[in-house]
Amino acid sequence: MLKKDDWRLLDDVEHLKKAALTPTDGEEISNHAPHLKRCKFCLEPVQNTCHQRWFVTLDLPYCICETCYKDFNEDFEWRKLDGWDIDWNRK
Repeated sequence: MLKKDDWRLLDDVEHLKKAALTPTDGEEISNHAPHLKRCKFCLEPVQNTCHQRWFVTLDLPYCICETCYKDFNEDFEWRKLDGWDIDWNRK
């Protein structure tokens, strides 16, 4: 259940409801979409490592860290894709 007082929801994130997200890692983001610097929700920085899990929108304007994905997945009704759906050339 969304907690209305969660500080991570202060930014406008309604447009992310029911979004298709694909899993990736910080290394892939750093190499292919360096404009994605932080989690849209908690502002955690993307690190150039394969050990940091992320979820990106298919059109690549937003990334969501693993913690926020777990916290908000049910409420936002995200559709998790298989990870092969990223077209890194859409930057």
